[in-house]
Amino acid sequence: MMCENATKLASDELDRRLSIRETVGLRLHLMKCGACSGFAKQIGVLRKATRRYVATDASDPGER
Repeated sequence: MMCENATKLASDELDRRLSIRETVGLRLHLMKCGACSGFAKQIGVLRKATRRYVATDASDPGER
């Protein structure tokens, strides 16, 4: 798998369930490619941070 495909799948995985074939291909690529593995971790952190922000009461500035 090429890095371009891996990063697209890592991003897609946040929005939809990947097929078994896509999941296996992505996991194998992430095991051998530090750059894509780092990218996948970074977008995971961003997703968690976004969820936490949305979960807080946006009307209360003290919560941000």
